[in-house]
Amino acid sequence: MAKVEVIDLKIPNLGEAESTEIIEINIKNGAKVALNDPLIVLESEKAAMEIPSDFSGTVLEIFVNEGEEVSEGQIYARIETIIEDVSTKNIPSDEKTQTNHKKNPNSMHKTDIEFNFSGVNAGPAVRKYARELDINLNLITGTGRNKRITKDDLKLFIHSNTKKETSYPSEADFQAFGSYKIEKLSKIRSLGAKNMAASWKSIPHVTHFEEAEITKINLIRSSEKASPLAYFVKVISKALENHKIFNSSLLDNDDVLLKDFINIGIAVDTPDGLVVPVIKDVPKKNIREISDEISLLAEKAKTKKLLTKDLQGATFTVSSLGKIGGTGFTPIINPPEVAIIAISRSKKSVKLIESTPHEVELVPFSLSYDHRVINGADAGKFMDNIRYMIENYS
Repeated sequence: MAKVEVIDLKIPNLGEAESTEIIEINIKNGAKVALNDPLIVLESEKAAMEIPSDFSGTVLEIFVNEGEEVSEGQIYARIETIIEDVSTKNIPSDEKTQTNHKKNPNSMHKTDIEFNFSGVNAGPAVRKYARELDINLNLITGTGRNKRITKDDLKLFIHSNTKKETSYPSEADFQAFGSYKIEKLSKIRSLGAKNMAASWKSIPHVTHFEEAEITKINLIRSSEKASPLAYFVKVISKALENHKIFNSSLLDNDDVLLKDFINIGIAVDTPDGLVVPVIKDVPKKNIREISDEISLLAEKAKTKKLLTKDLQGATFTVSSLGKIGGTGFTPIINPPEVAIIAISRSKKSVKLIESTPHEVELVPFSLSYDHRVINGADAGKFMDNIRYMIENYS
């Protein structure tokens, strides 16, 4: 059965502009419109934006005029559309099964309903792409400016909502090639593998690379007898106070929870797998206390003496391979945190000071961050703040 529905069309998100001007109206009362037909064109001081139709139908009334200033959420027209309710009751049972199997559980097929994208912050190309793929844009949180939905957001949504069976080899696949043995993953490694896979699948990771000279820290360490990692932990805690978005969590209602407390997790490699004990209230502790706590927690991790409370409450994580090697690596975020820093092995380099070459020691470090919450400019400023404090530590 067909159902007639009257829908109010509203001015979408305008970005940074509070209001904008209607410079063109492409519809008239009683006119027929089809999907993606241009309805009106808005112009702000920065750009013009064409507003396409989200469905086909008939224009009933227009409430605005060209040259008029409008704001987000304002009704500019009313349209009548026909929604088809396609039933499968007359389809043979085998065809029903096939139809249901192919349907995306997170969207409705175009033959079932035409999506209403009114008010969704997305461009015409993205809307067209979404319709071609049968994706409901109302289910997606955009990562662009002012949560504008991009094509990458659509691709991530499709990937995260498409159930695929992981392909694993069987023991029989290797029997013809030689001898082997089978070892069972420890519970820690098995749980870690599942958590990391879930994090990588659900969070859009971006990684920023930096390096810092540690000449001053090396001089100070000789008297304080603290580990190099302790200085990074202390500096990172200060940077988190300066850039609070990195000490946050993204809630399921698209709100960001900014934490006033700073607890830093330290990734520790053990024979059974990676564990992340947590240093609580880092800003309140000095270098000596942080260094001692890192050593204590690492020892407890390797001897399986960590308590549940030792593993809880982290707001940010640091992973260090400084003693092992590598010139850099991309760490995976530990939810519900929104970022993680990885520290690699220091290296010798040459620096010109007043045209004279001097040997210096540099530490490479990298930041992986959740692009839904943090943008590239934020990451650059955060990492530059850390670099500056490391190089000018006193």
